[in-house]
Amino acid sequence: MPETAVATDVQPDPVKDTAQVARQTAFVQCLTALRRTLTTTPAGWALVVWMSWGRVPHAQIGLWLAGFAVFWACSLLMLHRVARRGPHVDKDTGTVLMVAGADGAAWGAAVGLLMGFDPVLDPWLAAVLCGVSAVNAPVYITFVRAYRLQILSLWASAVLGSVLLAGPGKVPLEGLIGLTVFLALIVYYMHPIADRVVEGIRLQFANALLAKQLREALALVEHDAATDALTGQPNRRALDLLLSKQLKLASGNGRPLSVLLLDIDYFKRINDVHGHGVGDDTLRAFAVRMRGLLREGEVFARYGGEEFVVVLPDTPLSPAIDVAERLRSGACATPLLKSPPLTVTVSIGVAQFRPGQNPAALLEAADQAVYAAKRGGRDQVQSAAALTISVERALDGACEPTEQTGYVRGTKLLTEMEISSPRPSPDSAPRHAATAV
Repeated sequence: MPETAVATDVQPDPVKDTAQVARQTAFVQCLTALRRTLTTTPAGWALVVWMSWGRVPHAQIGLWLAGFAVFWACSLLMLHRVARRGPHVDKDTGTVLMVAGADGAAWGAAVGLLMGFDPVLDPWLAAVLCGVSAVNAPVYITFVRAYRLQILSLWASAVLGSVLLAGPGKVPLEGLIGLTVFLALIVYYMHPIADRVVEGIRLQFANALLAKQLREALALVEHDAATDALTGQPNRRALDLLLSKQLKLASGNGRPLSVLLLDIDYFKRINDVHGHGVGDDTLRAFAVRMRGLLREGEVFARYGGEEFVVVLPDTPLSPAIDVAERLRSGACATPLLKSPPLTVTVSIGVAQFRPGQNPAALLEAADQAVYAAKRGGRDQVQSAAALTISVERALDGACEPTEQTGYVRGTKLLTEMEISSPRPSPDSAPRHAATAV
């Protein structure tokens, strides 16, 4: 197998990824803190100059200050360039190590250039160096390699300066031993603390990654629970939740709401003649076509079997009927499938929300309109309002009490209509409405 194919199959390791992200984050934090600390370094110079003035020759003070200033300016310039292009732990580690080493060497040079002139000043300068190493500890807490290099540079510069450059009184050996012990102890205790800090950053990213994975898993579960597996459209559960919410909004603000109930004509015959696989393909293709004919904000969901529902917020009855006609004509405009080339028709019932209706009553009204469309020959749109008007007109003409029986004939008429108008069976329908082209 080619190497490229093998590389493609390698899955990322979340543990390694979070560790790398933690290293990068720790490095960036160190670089940011180092830049901020270097900008305050002149305050340390001022303290040392103030302590040394009148006790150390001015030439010595000027030499130390000038050398330190050069290192300081170059270090700030390098860090500024890194920060401007974006720091990266693998590319810019050398730069940070160089800055840390130069900073430590510059402070350590104070031993050789400023000590040995006044026995009272020497311990105070040693205390300043201990303070500098302590102040820099939190700066390098997330990148302890640079801190070790800074302390080592400071110690080496101090020892070398005390041997070669110290003033007439030289630096007492006890002072160097004390400085060495202090620096060794602070480096020793810094290492485990720094490891815990970096591990804490890694765990923070790991927890964030885990939380993201959990959110994505929950979102996927919620999506699957609300999506019809066959068509990819919202399912009955999602439809019920949406309708409940929309009906509350419509009841609260008085804005119109309509629903369409779509029933594919003679769908059972497709399953019987071509098999359930073709039937499933037909449902998927039908859903895609209907969804493509709807506008944004118009919800299309599978109701069950070969029935689908369209929810039309802010849509009164007349525009809803126009939408239904667009869907009806689009359904049979061209074959849904290429093989076999099936063309289907659809019967659509339209119902507008009326105050006091619940989702079940609204869907029932649309369902009754679908029944009327089926009885009328299929491949047509019927509205629940038209059915209501027809029944009311029939009742208006048949509601007089009769002398023989004394009951309202309209009630009997309505009962006879309900009994004599069952939902048509797909098997009893003519064959021309679902054709194999």
